[in-house]
Amino acid sequence: MNNTEFIKLLNKAYGQSGASENPTVLQFTTQINQSIDSIHKNIKLQKNMFYMKFPDTGNTYLGIGKIVSHQINAKKELSTIKNKQYAIVSNTKEPLQFFGGVSFNLDIKRSYPWKNIPSGEFFIPKILLQAKKSKTTITYSRYIDGSVLKSSIIRDYKNSIAAIHKTSSTISQKIPNIVLNKQSVNRKSYLKVIEDVISTIKKTKLEKVIISRLIKYTMNHNLSVASFIKYLNKEHANCFNFFICFDKQTTFIGSTPERLISLQNKSYVIDAIAGSASDKENLQSTKELDEHNYVVDHVKNTMDLISAKIEIPSKPKTLMLKYIHHLKTPISGILKKKVHILDVIATLYPTPALLGKKSEDALKIIKKYEQNDRGWYGGALGVYDTNGDGEYYVPIRSGLIKDKTLCLFSGSGLISKSIPKMEEQETLLKLQHLLSYFKK
Repeated sequence: MNNTEFIKLLNKAYGQSGASENPTVLQFTTQINQSIDSIHKNIKLQKNMFYMKFPDTGNTYLGIGKIVSHQINAKKELSTIKNKQYAIVSNTKEPLQFFGGVSFNLDIKRSYPWKNIPSGEFFIPKILLQAKKSKTTITYSRYIDGSVLKSSIIRDYKNSIAAIHKTSSTISQKIPNIVLNKQSVNRKSYLKVIEDVISTIKKTKLEKVIISRLIKYTMNHNLSVASFIKYLNKEHANCFNFFICFDKQTTFIGSTPERLISLQNKSYVIDAIAGSASDKENLQSTKELDEHNYVVDHVKNTMDLISAKIEIPSKPKTLMLKYIHHLKTPISGILKKKVHILDVIATLYPTPALLGKKSEDALKIIKKYEQNDRGWYGGALGVYDTNGDGEYYVPIRSGLIKDKTLCLFSGSGLISKSIPKMEEQETLLKLQHLLSYFKK
């Protein structure tokens, strides 16, 4: 712990805070010899704690606390967040990073099981552990406005860093037993919804609608989120594994293969993922290919408008997961000019993979037939920085932990050729991505 260097930087931040028109953020970064996973298993789950591991780069983040938070309640607000400016005082040249995400539908009031959870939020953590390649760093951040004594900040810095390195032997790694909450599963009514939606598609100009369901399980004791994440990293290394703890009783956790967008300067990569089957052969059916092509067309039509170059493979690949396979088309390109990633997301999501086609009509059907709020399921989750770069995933294969209740989300894409019983079985198959942890 380099207290001398930290105090020097703190003095600089205090000197700048009075001179700058923008709020001042102090960031002090040091390298550590411990891995994030070894630290994570010894830290109790707490409010404003999060974890994200990006599969392609292997970049891993563990954050605790918040010093700046921007909450939004409408999709149009996505494009205004980037206008907030900060004066950065740091011992590195790295830009500020904002972590968080948005719900599937930003323009509705949150309801069960997402009541009292923000529709969208992007924040700077107070403590950020970051692993890139073989290097692990810890960053302490602080909002500087002169209202807090320097001695108080120095004390908080020392205590915060010490707490990270403190080991604990009281955190149980035992996997809880789970019991299906039968009240949350009414197979007949769910099949009726699927039949009604398919019937509507056949009668209208709708081509595809994604209908999701919420299935609840009761756990006999609280689960270890660190143990769950460790399992997901091992079993689903090709997925974006994450959790966000909104409060002591509410944690959003998941493992998703669907990258919404990765943007670096003007170069981007987007994964069009749609079409699902338990075996590779069924992925080539007309129904699955149609589902997939709706998403590819949506991405192409959206990105064509702002791209100088775009590359789309002629045939999709097969994404092989443990319990299900998907059709995947990686789409890459170069923007005509620099665009902030939040502006791109505002036009890109939700894609037909989570919404349907035509978008506005599909959303009306979803509102009519789905009984529970999707919340952040099917939204966008990741990180952006003050350069406008970042990476976001669509949080499918996810669930909300509410004390000892596990609320899992799953959906299926319906088109005119869909068979209700097969679609219902697909939702159960997708649940195994997370449920397999409890069957160890």
